Amino acid sequence: MDGLRILDSLSAGVLVMAPGGSITYANKGALQVLGGAVADPVGQHVADVLPPVAKLIARGGKETRGEFEVLARDGVRHIGFTLSGPSTDGTWTVLCQDITAMRELRHERDRLMQFATLGDALPSILHELRNPLAAVSNSLELLIEEASDEVRQDLAPVLWEIRRMKLTLHGVGGLFGTVHTSRETALDFAIGEACRILTWSAEPRGIRIVTDVPTLPLLPLDWGVVSGVVFNLVKNAIDACTAGDVITVGAELRGDEAFAVKVSDTGPGMPPDVLAHCRQIFYSTKSSGSGIGLALCQRIADVSGGQLEIASAPGAGTTVILTFPLCQRAPVPRTRTGHYPPSGRTPSAGT
Repeated sequence: MDGLRILDSLSAGVLVMAPGGSITYANKGALQVLGGAVADPVGQHVADVLPPVAKLIARGGKETRGEFEVLARDGVRHIGFTLSGPSTDGTWTVLCQDITAMRELRHERDRLMQFATLGDALPSILHELRNPLAAVSNSLELLIEEASDEVRQDLAPVLWEIRRMKLTLHGVGGLFGTVHTSRETALDFAIGEACRILTWSAEPRGIRIVTDVPTLPLLPLDWGVVSGVVFNLVKNAIDACTAGDVITVGAELRGDEAFAVKVSDTGPGMPPDVLAHCRQIFYSTKSSGSGIGLALCQRIADVSGGQLEIASAPGAGTTVILTFPLCQRAPVPRTRTGHYPPSGRTPSAGT
């Protein structure tokens, strides 16, 4: 009896099985670990309560450790177990623990390591891509200026594709730093330019992009980072939508403290399980998806002291709002409309 009291005092679960597989004992810890998935395991066959354990026993117990999931009262739990036996009388003993929190920590560790690897490799890769792409873009622009109308019509789509590729690189590389900068930029122009370029991808699929961006003062936020944010959010929306859907892109100043970008669509929306994981790097429900867009937006929000909000439900579309705090100094009023980005390039240069 003292031995049973000791076992009942353990937080880990202990179960004992007879040679035929019937569970003959379960301590209080086992009931807590299983979380109500089984009212009383005693008297039940191990295959009905712990199927992975039953398989290990059937193989003679050559493997002694494993994990499995149970549907507890509070949701899905991940259980780790250690199998011992058989003893001289043919009984088996299982020690089990709830490792749900540990698995989440392990997953977060792996995710951060993936981010670190991606961050280490990307700068050199992007550098090798941007330089030749810029050279091709500049050459095309010169050719278009000097070409006949017929040739210009043939070259214009190529130039737009080059600009889309440059925007893609901004969308990945630009999101590995903070959004704040010491130079004021025309973010309404950046957003409008990104939407115009992405329209070339949306229109052939019957998807309409609508911009609702007022004329903004120059703000101390990075042109490339904001363009990257818009690119990732709108591209995700395009991939989710079908013919007849509408994507609305908006931006606003929230007093003197914050700047917000909002992208909403009339697409199919996300079920709860996808919504719960959509910010994780490399997570994608698309066969050809990279799974880095929302993860990078979440990262830039984190490093910039901002916030990423996602509202979505099946049949109700998706709305994503990314809010950035402004620098302490007040925004600089715009002196003229159509201000070009800080690089000095005009809109035709494909910033």
